[in-house]
Amino acid sequence: MKKIVFTFLLVTFFVGNSFAQGKLKVGFNGGLTYSSFRGNPQIETLDAGVDFLVGLSFEYQLKERLSLVANINYDRKTATDNPYIEIFDSPDDPSFYGRVKIKFKNQFITLPILLKYQFGPDNSLYINGGPFMSYMIKSELWNDYDERNTDQTDNYKSLDFGLVFGFGKTFKLKNNNKISVEIRDNLGLSNISDVPVVGNGYIKTNSLNLICNYSFNF
Repeated sequence: MKKIVFTFLLVTFFVGNSFAQGKLKVGFNGGLTYSSFRGNPQIETLDAGVDFLVGLSFEYQLKERLSLVANINYDRKTATDNPYIEIFDSPDDPSFYGRVKIKFKNQFITLPILLKYQFGPDNSLYINGGPFMSYMIKSELWNDYDERNTDQTDNYKSLDFGLVFGFGKTFKLKNNNKISVEIRDNLGLSNISDVPVVGNGYIKTNSLNLICNYSFNF
């Protein structure tokens, strides 16, 4: 948690300093997440799932083609499975045998810090990359047999970190406002499991994002 607070203060300083110099763009993020988990055979049976993210963006212009970007996003990472499961009300009375849909649902606050390079006609294309840090708010397992959420948060570490790579295009609007569309990959590098994993494995995240951003000069 201290690392999250430190990063938030760093972003706040960066934003405040940018206000004074008039080189800052502020924006709003929204989009879809397509997430999967890796590190052991059990977690890898889950299929990648679709969810969403929303948040704020801050972009500070360093040079004509180069800028520094910070986001603060509420980020959901979900994976699904549909296995055959036998469920008993009592040891001698099987009550159900069939497919049960399972969702592994995780909520994060994610803070990527990215270096962005613009190129192409009117500098409308860009690539970016850098580190990210995520703070887990909640982790749950849901099933459609009894439509119940089981809290799993205590089984996972609070912090995740990794690398971000993205590619996008910017569309200019009136008054120097802009809309951008970006495909971004978030590759988790840390083991988020706080309990032993089968086969001495681990659990790491990966999330492909489709992000739409509206930004304006501040």
